[in-house]
Amino acid sequence: MTHIKICFVTREYAHDKLGRTGGIGVFLKQFTQQLKHHNFKITVFSFGSTSVSFDDDGVSVIKIKDLSGFNEWIKSPLRRYKIPGYITIKIVLEYINRFYISMYLSLFVQRRHFDIIEFHDYGGDVPFFIGSPPKVIRCHGSALTLHQFMGYTNRITDTIFEKKMFRRFYKNVVAVSDYSAQITQKAFQLKKKPSVIYNGVLLSVNNKIAQDNYLNKPTINQSIFYFGSVRERKGIDLACEIFNTIIDKFPEASFHVLGNNNNNHWNKAAVNILSEKALSRTRYYGAIPNAKIFEYLHKAHVVIFPSYGENFSIALLEVMSIGKIAITSKIPAFQEIIEHKVNGFIAGTTEDYITYISKTFNKKIEVDNISKNAKTTIENKFNLIKIVEENITYYKSLL
Repeated sequence: MTHIKICFVTREYAHDKLGRTGGIGVFLKQFTQQLKHHNFKITVFSFGSTSVSFDDDGVSVIKIKDLSGFNEWIKSPLRRYKIPGYITIKIVLEYINRFYISMYLSLFVQRRHFDIIEFHDYGGDVPFFIGSPPKVIRCHGSALTLHQFMGYTNRITDTIFEKKMFRRFYKNVVAVSDYSAQITQKAFQLKKKPSVIYNGVLLSVNNKIAQDNYLNKPTINQSIFYFGSVRERKGIDLACEIFNTIIDKFPEASFHVLGNNNNNHWNKAAVNILSEKALSRTRYYGAIPNAKIFEYLHKAHVVIFPSYGENFSIALLEVMSIGKIAITSKIPAFQEIIEHKVNGFIAGTTEDYITYISKTFNKKIEVDNISKNAKTTIENKFNLIKIVEENITYYKSLL
């Protein structure tokens, strides 16, 4: 049987040789490792200031050296000394780099004879790609939608090239949630709403560790975990404010923060929000290697997701897959996953977080039932094994 050759073009892929990654990289790693068992021959094509090539258990990973290092050498003094016209020069340099990546990829694809090419939406990295295979854009979250619908800083350069890419490759667009599909269609003025294929997580041995009681070891009683990028838009500042109140009500409570320190936000802002008492009961672990995430999450009594905007959340799926109590903000992407008071909690206000955390700590909530329902939700709806099959059906429809 002939293999289907597919190339994923990405900034992120979860592997030590490619550095830190977020939800896109985690998803792509797990997704490709499952997809390879279904008659797909997979290549991951990446780019950056250094180059590396390796085989990741049957998935070929190729990272080329682009012009970003050279561009930064030019931009750095211009930015430092606030040279007039910096933004224009930056856009020109990014244009050249994206053109370089696009042409390199075009030749690479031509030589390898891929059947399908898949891009992600963020950054519009290859808007000048030339090639005949079907091209898919998977929408994990673009700079444009993050700015327009979630209040993130406007990354002008990225949005320029995202618009160029969507104008060229608008036929086969996949969104990771219904909300993502809606805002992508609006932001890029697409005539057709993107297809929705949810992200998922792999239900490994980490997800199946049995606990007769929710508070049995390794759970840390009265512990609040924050799991995600440490930045204001992800809700870390609000999480600190919540813990300031909780520590006054529960002196033995503890706050555990896991995630990449975006622009040093933890030291510049978050720690200054925490009261002296709260700070003494807080531990920041930094970015946790993907292989060790569940080792930490199994210790959580409650995990909060106070984000102001998401396309979807792999982190939330991972937390629910091991049956942890998740309390999220009231945003559309979370509401596609959480059924309030059934498999988790949705907090509309700061007081809601405090209420649900307090009730959980005081054992006024049937946490074992919610824990069981959380795991069942992931098994039935967001199991990566089933989601891979949906993607295979979609890919084959393009050939």
